[in-house]
Amino acid sequence: MKEIVYLINCLIITTAVWAQEQDTVCVQQLPLEEILQEDTLQTAMEDDMFKEMDALLDLWFIKKQMESMNMGALNDDNEGDCLIDSVVHSRLETLQTVIPVTYNYDIKRKIELYVCKRKRSSSIILGLSQYYFPWMREIFDKYDVPEELIYLTIVESALNPVAVSRAGATGIWQFMYRTGKVYQLEVNTFVDDRRDPFKATDAAARHLRDLYNIFNDWGLAVSAYNCGAGGVRKAIARSGGKTDFWSVKPFLPRETQNYFPYYIAAIYLVNHHLDHGIPFAELTIPFAVDTVMVRKELHLNQVAEMLEIDLEELKILNPQYKRFIIPAQKDPYPLRLKNADILRFIALEDTIYRHKYEEYFSTIKIQEELLTGNPEIYVVKKGDTLGAIAARFRTTVRKLCDYNNMRSTQTLSIGQRLRIPSR
Repeated sequence: MKEIVYLINCLIITTAVWAQEQDTVCVQQLPLEEILQEDTLQTAMEDDMFKEMDALLDLWFIKKQMESMNMGALNDDNEGDCLIDSVVHSRLETLQTVIPVTYNYDIKRKIELYVCKRKRSSSIILGLSQYYFPWMREIFDKYDVPEELIYLTIVESALNPVAVSRAGATGIWQFMYRTGKVYQLEVNTFVDDRRDPFKATDAAARHLRDLYNIFNDWGLAVSAYNCGAGGVRKAIARSGGKTDFWSVKPFLPRETQNYFPYYIAAIYLVNHHLDHGIPFAELTIPFAVDTVMVRKELHLNQVAEMLEIDLEELKILNPQYKRFIIPAQKDPYPLRLKNADILRFIALEDTIYRHKYEEYFSTIKIQEELLTGNPEIYVVKKGDTLGAIAARFRTTVRKLCDYNNMRSTQTLSIGQRLRIPSR
């Protein structure tokens, strides 16, 4: 019993040393049960961060390149406590951010995760940031959103464009399905724009801007990105109507309160990684890329084979195509390639579309309803012919036959169900 009391006193003293709010020290004596619950939540969130980093390292192109990387003494099983508090505190004070940055025990613990415990993962994240962050900054600048908010991607997904959370949040910005739809991110059988880093970043900038317009405080806007605008409104009400982040923070959901220390730790990592011996990992992601619009359905294998490009490279540059199919039947879709490959694609475009088309798009392998949604069904009546049905639905006999895997000479039966191609 004496040991438990001693432990509680130590925790209370630690809280007093680290607590900082408007130049006053606040000591909050929490019950043991609440302390244990908080520690459990912290451990769970740390486990989630480890899983995100492990998933990043498990990506094919990362695993392939790690074999040839000279990571030196960097590894992911270091002990924590490599920080000098006064030095880190001083560094954070000099950072220019829209959200005032503080330093406490919780933030120290999160910084240790990046710069002490998981140096190899952090080096990979930094290597990826050299590809993602330059054009992310341009997008955020277009919408007048503070550029340092792009560092949220480190917390959200560890810069993994195909990351999926337990709740179903997807992509580098971890959009939920409904929020993605609000910002015109298409999600269907073949395409998930939440996995498109460019489209998702554009959506994230607009979403953060909209949240700022609601709360007029970037700290609260970031909080709402994590827990929703409704969660922040409830916290504001519980705070007695306060409207600045640090006053509202104690009333936010605990997960969101813990979200911020990770964000501050990510800012610290980007700005001071070299001070901890963590370099940018040398990744061979193509930096000079451009976009060509595809106007017919196309399989990434067709492109890879005709242009002699590694299929895995195409997947890296085009992660939104879940089945490696670009379903450009009605509307054009983007295909990202290295600059030199763009010119070759344009020169061979028609040939690429025809290359092994039947192999990749036979009616047996891929049913068109997966591309267009549930098909319209027509029940054959007495006197119907293929020509009459095709004319009625403004399609062709050939399309109608291909869509139903039948010959044009085949006799129709009364009551037969035909799937009608979309117009």
